[in-house]
Amino acid sequence: MDYAPDTTLMRQGEHSTHVLILLDGHVKVVTTSYNGKTVLLALRSRGDLVGELAGLDLSPRMATVQTAGPVSARALTSSEFHSFLETNPGAARTITGSVAAKLRLATERILDYSSHDVPARVARVLVRLLHDHGVRTPEGLALGIRVSQPELASIISASEAAVSKALTDLRGRGVVATGYRRFTVTDVPALMEQAGFPPKSRRIPYS
Repeated sequence: MDYAPDTTLMRQGEHSTHVLILLDGHVKVVTTSYNGKTVLLALRSRGDLVGELAGLDLSPRMATVQTAGPVSARALTSSEFHSFLETNPGAARTITGSVAAKLRLATERILDYSSHDVPARVARVLVRLLHDHGVRTPEGLALGIRVSQPELASIISASEAAVSKALTDLRGRGVVATGYRRFTVTDVPALMEQAGFPPKSRRIPYS
């Protein structure tokens, strides 16, 4: 199936149980708290599985999934998903490992961002996003998916004003160039230094 930009594929709280395999494009996984605040939980791209928790246990959706640009995906019903896992134990182990990795990453992110100041957290979230979605350009290492400053702020649990101040400082030092929902890192070692990574690891692998 092909989806247009800004299409809601799954909605938080609904009882749908289909699972999507992303073939091309990117999606945003967001949740809304009881006080109405929207938080960007994750970005998913080609090869990722989306909606597998509800597909496995038939529980209500924990988050909303929206397309960030055109997306192509294969949709599986819950019964198709379960049938495939039952007949392909190797795939079942892989998906179990994927779910565990997502939980581990979420836990690490909470611990990681809670132990640093806002400038370091901004740098660290950019490093993580570039690791998964970085694209080499003549200007530097660009984030291949559009993310807004409010979304960055929601990821690291910081105010938009604090994130804007940190990005202004990075721009002023020539570390990052920004546009409308666009980020390009022009000085990777300096970004890694602000993120607090040791010198030997100051290189970002990218897709």
